Amino acid sequence: MNFRTTALPLIALTLVVPGVASCTVEATPDGGAGTGGASSGAMGGTPANGGGSGTGGAGIGGSAGSSGGVGGATAGIGGVGVSGAGATAGAGATAGAGAAGGAAGSAMGGTAGSAVAGASGMGVAGSFVGGGAGGGPAVPPLDCGENGVVVENHGPPSNRVNYFIAADGYSEAELTTTLDEHIAVAMGKRFRDPIGQVYLRYRNFVNICVLKLPSPPICGSSIFGCCGDDESRLARCNESDVNAALNENRPESMEIDWRSTVLNGSDWWNTGAALMLWSGGNRDAAGAALHEGGHGFHQLADEYADCRSNWVNNSSNNTDSGGKWNDWIDYDQDPGTGMQGFFGCTGNSAYRPSDNSMMNSLFGDDPDTSFNPVSREKMIMDIWRIVETPWDSVDPPAGAVTSPTALTVNVIDPAVINVEWSVDGAVVAASGGPTYNVGAAGLPPGAHEVTARAYDNAGTDLVRQTTGTQYNRQYWGMNASQTVTWNVTIP
Repeated sequence: MNFRTTALPLIALTLVVPGVASCTVEATPDGGAGTGGASSGAMGGTPANGGGSGTGGAGIGGSAGSSGGVGGATAGIGGVGVSGAGATAGAGATAGAGAAGGAAGSAMGGTAGSAVAGASGMGVAGSFVGGGAGGGPAVPPLDCGENGVVVENHGPPSNRVNYFIAADGYSEAELTTTLDEHIAVAMGKRFRDPIGQVYLRYRNFVNICVLKLPSPPICGSSIFGCCGDDESRLARCNESDVNAALNENRPESMEIDWRSTVLNGSDWWNTGAALMLWSGGNRDAAGAALHEGGHGFHQLADEYADCRSNWVNNSSNNTDSGGKWNDWIDYDQDPGTGMQGFFGCTGNSAYRPSDNSMMNSLFGDDPDTSFNPVSREKMIMDIWRIVETPWDSVDPPAGAVTSPTALTVNVIDPAVINVEWSVDGAVVAASGGPTYNVGAAGLPPGAHEVTARAYDNAGTDLVRQTTGTQYNRQYWGMNASQTVTWNVTIP
């Protein structure tokens, strides 16, 4: 079942729930970790411009695959994708796990990396033999539309979060210079550990495209009418025009899950809403993109000023969060935001889970500007609301099969997804890798039921509260753990 279209209206309703008070306060002068912005109704702001964080360089090309055979990372903007190296086959009694193919590098000014399959596993007969036919299928090219450019390509859009960024105020020449630089800086922080987590861990779950249309400058006659003001520090664009352009330029086969617009300006104008807005030229733009995305994509509240809201990371009670983060109390996130508990916002009228976080003061590179555990958990649930299965395909297809050489679950990311294999109801490998080498396993003649349960291997440092339907927690049980069954006949 596709939950994208059924769940999106709920997000829109959440963004306009009454009672999310404005969090605008006086700006702190440059150099301090200022507060400010607004999160009233459908818009969440960023704190006031703080200390100067450096501007990152262009993205670096994908690295080679690990010894486990995972493919190379997507190439950075202006970089060159490096193909993933295949893993060496296991020797001796236990089969070596087949390597996953290297992911194709994105090609924004660079050359896409090619996928290299891993070596076949070799093993002797037994109850479970891993390995098999080597790496999974290579990631096919991602179609971002006629005017869209790939930033991150990690798999079929039907089973990924699809994040589209529209650009406003960039001239024809700036589309391949200034815009690329702004995107590279934003991606650099997005995938930095620990500040960008959980986006780094779930990088292979999100495709990212940027819509490049030449435009006059902002605050004039730009194509999307974007501008802002220093008093509210909120950006504004013609949302109808942005959404129309995104819908017209996206491929018919792609559904856009997260939408944003990057403004070609250096002012501190940003807005968190269903259409997230951020100023790409500001020295803290990368943090703003993360913070505003927390509002727009994950319904995370500001954790500064009076921070009163009904969202998961605010509480009006300082002894019981009402099921929002009870299981995280006294957890020490290290590196990160430290001890979790109840920390008073302005006037102690409401409370946040941690002393600081990305949703409080986003400036700089201190680990305490990371997303706190409560926010990270919500972000994971939001990803699994959209990603419907832990795998992209199974080979052979589920059902009846006679004398298969191997059974394979092509999981999204073998570093994130474990596979538990069972034969005739008995678990033979709790974490046996994506391939079961049936031919070498020595199954006796007859009919056998072989099941593979693919599941997100996140530990209690990432996920603790999974009951109920609030905050998309139901998708942890629905999508993050699923089983495929084959009815195998051995003559």
